[in-house]
Amino acid sequence: MLIKKKTDITFILENFNSLAQWDASGEKFYFVFADRKRGGQWTLMSYPEDRFSIHGLGQDYMDAAEYFFEEQNQIHSFLWENRAAFNAALKPSTMCS
Repeated sequence: MLIKKKTDITFILENFNSLAQWDASGEKFYFVFADRKRGGQWTLMSYPEDRFSIHGLGQDYMDAAEYFFEEQNQIHSFLWENRAAFNAALKPSTMCS
């Protein structure tokens, strides 16, 4: 499922673990996609109890720590703003559109 409208984000988040890869050492699911504004990549992570965070990394920068979304509308806004990059990363790994 690609993000074509804002309501698609709810479906993506509810099914995130089926789209993402498992990090056994960090005990979290993660999905990496381009950070087009800074020229690097975002890692979106999902922890138990529906907690989500992001971390940015690029050739010239590295975020000091993960940023945890405190409210659902924050992650929705982030994904909506970055939907083109998220969708581009999702396309090679899924058959859904």
